[in-house]
Order: sequence, then structure tokens, then C-alpha cells
Amino acid sequence: MKLYELIVIFNPALDEAAATAEVEKIERQITGSDGAIEKIERWGLKRMTYRIAGHHQGHYVLFLFKSNPGFTTEIERNLRLNENVLRFLSVLSPGIAPPKPIKVVVEEDDGQFDEYTP
Repeated sequence: MKLYELIVIFNPALDEAAATAEVEKIERQITGSDGAIEKIERWGLKRMTYRIAGHHQGHYVLFLFKSNPGFTTEIERNLRLNENVLRFLSVLSPGIAPPKPIKVVVEEDDGQFDEYTP
């Protein structure tokens, strides 16, 4: 199983209950095909750079899930048919990157003052 990221932009006309129902429908589809949800982030109503289907805003939701490689074509097909979905993007995730270590540089002070001459 591989780790995937799926970002979906839903129609802004959906109320909170309808948006939650759409998210749960996608979640059931992922888990129903032997996938595993790692994380769901609801980013809320955001302004878009340009109009999509006459809308300036959309409900953004990020799904991070594990699934078999062929499953993404199936979920993308269902998202294309859903009229409440304005846009979506699914990518193979590089995984959660570990934090980079910080290099600490320590300079020792010799106690001498340097003279400043202009």
C-alpha cells in the first residue's frame, strides 16, 4: 500500500452538514476498498485565485490515506461524476518528512577587543 494525498474543493453553496456528508462519502469509499485514512484536514471555506464554475470560494479538504496503486483512478472517476466537487488533485505522497536537524555553530570569545579604525 502506498501513501496518497487528495485535495478536494467542494461547492461553497454546501452547508456544513452537506459538506460533512460529502467528506464521509469519500472516507467510506477509501476504507471500503481496503484503504486506511491517515488524516483528514478540513481547511474550510477559502478564496480561490480564479472562478471555477462561477464560484470565487470553495470548501477545501485534504485526505491523507494509504491504498493500493490502482485505487486512485477509481476515486478520481467518482469525483469527476460528483457535481458538488469543483476540483480535486490526487498525488503520491512522499510521506511525512522528518524535521531537519539544526546545525549549531558555537564561536568561542577570546576576551580581546578588536580595535576599530575607520
